[in-house]
Amino acid sequence: MYWLTRAKIRIGTELNSAPIIADGKCTQVCLYMSVVLLVSSLVYHLTGFAYADAIGAVGLAYFSFKEGREAMEKAANPEQVCCIDCH
Repeated sequence: MYWLTRAKIRIGTELNSAPIIADGKCTQVCLYMSVVLLVSSLVYHLTGFAYADAIGAVGLAYFSFKEGREAMEKAANPEQVCCIDCH
């Protein structure tokens, strides 16, 4: 998934396509969230540390909040989403 993320962002940059870049960054966040979930589950499984899942959930909430805030900022400012030559 890491290589897919990098390829999407690279191709989006080469094509100057904001939607492809945004999709690549979304895939990147999904990768981060998967890693957080895997690590917290492994810590709980291997050590029995009861709060590992809760800490992992906080990590997931952080990434979700960050992505949601970014999406709302872009929705509030359409000039950020569209390229300059779109008009």
